Amino acid sequence: MAPHVLASALSKPIGFRQSASLDEVRSGGLRFGSSHLLLAVGSSLPPLRIRTAVAAAETRTEPLLAAGDELKVLGTWRSPFALRVRLALNFKGLGYEYLEEDLDNKSDLLLQSNPVTKKLPVLIHNGVPICESLVILEYIDEKFAAIGPSLLPADLYERAMARFWATYIDSKLVAQWLKMFRANTDKEKAEATRETIEAVETLEGLLLSADGQSKKPFFGGDDPGYVDVVLAGMIAWMQGTKALCGVELLDAAKTPLLLEWMERFAELDAAKLIMPDLDNLVEFAKVKRAKMMNQN
Repeated sequence: MAPHVLASALSKPIGFRQSASLDEVRSGGLRFGSSHLLLAVGSSLPPLRIRTAVAAAETRTEPLLAAGDELKVLGTWRSPFALRVRLALNFKGLGYEYLEEDLDNKSDLLLQSNPVTKKLPVLIHNGVPICESLVILEYIDEKFAAIGPSLLPADLYERAMARFWATYIDSKLVAQWLKMFRANTDKEKAEATRETIEAVETLEGLLLSADGQSKKPFFGGDDPGYVDVVLAGMIAWMQGTKALCGVELLDAAKTPLLLEWMERFAELDAAKLIMPDLDNLVEFAKVKRAKMMNQN
């Protein structure tokens, strides 16, 4: 039987002001899938089942979930996409059960919940599965609009722009980072590296105010929001780029705002609970890439 771990979550949303207005990629054997557990690389342990519950530390005016509601998240400890979902739930202050998947031996629950792509993450709400991280984030924000702060802005234009930048992160940063990591030739790596660095520099500029004169604490403004949650899944992977790809992706001279943002976000209580350990992540990725290269 898989071991059970009880972790306390949040009795109230952390990282947002209450007044705020408001996929897994698998390729070449590397699977991004999230957990704060430090799993040994190559471990033969069965998938961990992690129960995350909300403590009733203070009186609330609204319920964390409607009577009879149940939330489960299927993910892996290293996934930037599953991490997004858990961050959104933590910021909302929603209780959920987290189930760590073994992607080399996918559970029946995962295969039944996402028979089309068989990928993570999956949110299961009262037995009904929702797939794809960006879709899940919007579902959480809309379904539980009365609980906690909103991830997406209230203004329709700002909401559209947040969606635009979320798509940009996936297509221009995550996808190109993965190509850089998987590159078989110097030419492939150079091209992917160039595009990844361009994406990072673009996101650095996004942390400036509209007039370019002041910096924003978060992409959502004074408080973290949708874009912050989407990018936060990549924090550890971006920090590990030097060790994994020999590329200095983050630099105090070129990307000071991103570095400040990463530090600020990682210190939020909701994030501290679940951010992956950098050393474990790098070690895992090195082993995976070695296996991947041996198969080519």
